Amino acid sequence: MLALNSSVVLICPDETGRRNLSRACDGQRATILREFTAYPSYAQLPSLLEFDCDAFLVEVDSDADVALDLVEAICTRKPSATVMVYSVTHNSDQMVFAMRAGAREFLTATTPPTDLRDALLRAVARHSEHAVKKTRGKLLVFWGAKGGSGATTLATNFAIALRMETGAEVALVDLNPDLGEIAVLLGVTPRFTVAEALQNARRLDHEFITTLMTEHPSGVSILAAPESYNSSLRCESRAVGKLLDVLGTEYPYVVVDAGRSLGEGVEPLFEMADTIYMVTQLDIPSLRNTQRFISHIQAVVERHIEVVVNRAEAHHGDFDDDRVARALGLRPKWKVPNDFAAVQRSSNAGTPLILEKSPVAGALRTMARVAAGHPATPPKKKGWGLFA
Repeated sequence: MLALNSSVVLICPDETGRRNLSRACDGQRATILREFTAYPSYAQLPSLLEFDCDAFLVEVDSDADVALDLVEAICTRKPSATVMVYSVTHNSDQMVFAMRAGAREFLTATTPPTDLRDALLRAVARHSEHAVKKTRGKLLVFWGAKGGSGATTLATNFAIALRMETGAEVALVDLNPDLGEIAVLLGVTPRFTVAEALQNARRLDHEFITTLMTEHPSGVSILAAPESYNSSLRCESRAVGKLLDVLGTEYPYVVVDAGRSLGEGVEPLFEMADTIYMVTQLDIPSLRNTQRFISHIQAVVERHIEVVVNRAEAHHGDFDDDRVARALGLRPKWKVPNDFAAVQRSSNAGTPLILEKSPVAGALRTMARVAAGHPATPPKKKGWGLFA
């Protein structure tokens, strides 16, 4: 009996292995919906999971660590999926690692065609059952045009505003591994930090990430930067991608204060972001950096960028919106008023600025409402009068 009408997504960087696996699938009349010649990144994971296939067939010989991370990510995000792992040779240790990652089948170059047929039949049966796919929460990234732009203050208070406006769980991540300030701004002393997450990327899952988070009285969960300076901490691309993916499966909203020293880790951050808030000020150095950053991002990935003018004055004759738009190629989306006294008071006290009634808090709450898909202006509450 043939495994008729089965469908497979093939992920195999090795060209010879890809040809062999393709022929084996053809022999079982399995349709290959897509062939990946490289392991998909975490930014590509949502589109990968959109494939309505019976099985994902992943070759592990090219890079076992990356392949098994991918297997685990697919199985976590799409529990109903059948993931088949392929290796040229039979390695019992590798088979154990694959099964621990969630793979249901382990195939080798010597696997008989009948075994592949049976594996595909089991995959078809599982796929026919009702499947619930986990979706990734919104990733909202704050990036400062230069040091002192106020991106950390805005990201921190925006996260709390998002929690207040939606009631949903919000994760706030400090990706300034050298000199992060979120914990200080919020008056918390974290037991664990983003360093433990980045240094133990292989362990990242729901249970591990939960132990790393610090709860703030506002209800926001914080993944803070290390308390001590550590110039040797590396933000590797794969580790940052996995961290954001795991957080995205656990929290409807993930707000990131993006560091200035992320190195290669910055690329997955911007590839995965739903919105990048480019925080700038109306001075030549800030606007120049902003223009360079926007040009770079738009050349690399298509992402929604919103320009946030921080410390905006009511009248700034040198830089009106039209002039800024010509310089940046984007009009300012948001303007956060200048209230130095309130910001300094909040920072020194370790209390959120968003809890005060101020123009700055009002601007951030409006940003949060729009980010959550709500109208910028909240509906007026009805009164108790006869004609209310």
